[in-house]
Amino acid sequence: MHSLFVPSQKAEEMVTYMAELLRKRRDALDASLSALSVTSDLDRAALKRAETCERVPSIGFWIDWADSLGLSLEEIILEARKKAKKKAGEPPERRKLL
Repeated sequence: MHSLFVPSQKAEEMVTYMAELLRKRRDALDASLSALSVTSDLDRAALKRAETCERVPSIGFWIDWADSLGLSLEEIILEARKKAKKKAGEPPERRKLL
């Protein structure tokens, strides 16, 4: 029986690519993990684990959950952004890194 807490291989692959894209973005901004942590109120250790793919595995669960319902996580995120009135790329309601 498949555990609900273990994402599929493809979901794990997506998470790896997502982490890589976010790490490359941080590198392009020439921002340290510490700077990102301070300005975003995100835990530095959690950011480090995410960038090295020792991430919180729940994102894979969300990918599989959406896919199982015939939706893409991207669709869910876009709809949630609309409802929350949060623009893509807009900094969180905290201090700006850029």
